[in-house]
Amino acid sequence: MRKSIIICCLILGVICILRMDKNAKETVNVYGWYGIISNEILKDFEKETGIKVIYDVYDNNDSLEAKLLATNSGYDVVFPSFIPYAARQCAMGVYAKLNSNLIPNLKNIQGKITEKFSKAGGDTTRMVPMFWGTIGIAYDEEAIQNVFPESKEVTYDMLLNPEKIEKLSKYGVSFPEEYIDIFPQAAVFLNLRDNGSIKTPEKVKEYVKHFKKLRKYIKKFSSTTLIKDLLSGEVVVAIGCSDNAWRAIQSAKKLDKKIKYAIPAGYAILWIDCIGIPNKAPHKKNAHKFINYLLRPEIAAKLTNNTGILVNIPEARKYFDKEFANDMQICPQDEGMLSEMIMGNPSRNADDIRMDKMATRVWSQIRMNDFDSLGE
Repeated sequence: MRKSIIICCLILGVICILRMDKNAKETVNVYGWYGIISNEILKDFEKETGIKVIYDVYDNNDSLEAKLLATNSGYDVVFPSFIPYAARQCAMGVYAKLNSNLIPNLKNIQGKITEKFSKAGGDTTRMVPMFWGTIGIAYDEEAIQNVFPESKEVTYDMLLNPEKIEKLSKYGVSFPEEYIDIFPQAAVFLNLRDNGSIKTPEKVKEYVKHFKKLRKYIKKFSSTTLIKDLLSGEVVVAIGCSDNAWRAIQSAKKLDKKIKYAIPAGYAILWIDCIGIPNKAPHKKNAHKFINYLLRPEIAAKLTNNTGILVNIPEARKYFDKEFANDMQICPQDEGMLSEMIMGNPSRNADDIRMDKMATRVWSQIRMNDFDSLGE
C-alpha cells in the first residue's frame, strides 16, 4: 500500500514538473520601446495563443545595444532602429535568421519602405522593417506666421540660416538629441549631400563651422519632450519625429492651439525601426508567433492608431483613423515622395562604426556649446 502511494506521488510529481516546464516555456520575452504596443494587443495575443508576454521597456537604442552585446539578455523579440543600430548589430551576428514558414504574414511587408530598407543594406532574412516615420518640423503655426508673415509654411532655411533662426530664437527653438536626426538636413542645406556618407571627417568639420553660428539660437536639444515643449510654449519650433508631432497636434486641439508638422521637400528624413530575434533567444518559436501576430494588417493598424507610428504594411492603411490617414505630411503615401526620402548610410564595418562614434561625439560637443575642444 505504502509503495503504491509513493509511486502515485512520484507520478503526480513528474506530471506537475512537466506541466510547470511546459508553462515556463509558453512565454515570450519582449524588449521594446515604451508605449509602442498597448496592453490590449498583448492581452489579445495571450488569449489567442496561450503564450504569456513578458514585456520590458527601454527609452533609447544604446540601452538595447548594451544588453544585446554584453550578455545573454534572455529576450526573444526586440525593436532596434535600423540606422545605425540594427545595421551594425546584424553585421556583428546579433540576430537569428527568421523562419519565414513560421511568419506567413511576412508577405504583408512590401512597398517603397521595404525597397528603401533593402537598398540601404537591410537584411530582410534577419530583420523585419516594421515601423517607420519621418523627421520633420513641428511648429506653432501662429508663431511662425508672426515671425515670417510672408511664409505659408515652415522651412529648414528658417532653422539653418543664422539670420532667420535668430528671429525665431526669442520664441524658442528645439533641435534633436542625436546627430542622425539633423546631419542629413545640414548636408542638404550646405550642399554636401552626395552618394557618400554624411559623416565623413571633412563633412563633419563643415557642420561644426555652421553650428558654431547657430548654437546660441537653439534653446534646447530634445527628442523626447517635443509634445510638452510645444504645448507649454517653451518652444514654437521643434525638429523631431512624425509620431510625436501627431500626438502634439491632437493634444493641442484640446488647448485651442494649432500645431502643424511639415517634411519640407528635399529634406524629408526617413527612419525605420525593425523587429528582430536575438541569436540566443530562449523561445524562438514563440517569438515567431508574436511577430506574425503583429504583422496582421488589423493588428498593425492598432499600433499606428495608438501611437502615430506608421507600420510598413500597406494593407493596414484601410484600418487607420481617417484624420491620421488624410494628413499627407504625417502619413505620406505618394510614391514619389517616399522615393525621395533621405536615409542615412548604415554602418557595416569598423570604419563606419568609428565614424558613428566620431559624429556622436561631435554632436554632443555642439550641444554642450563646447567648440573649443573640437578645434577648427
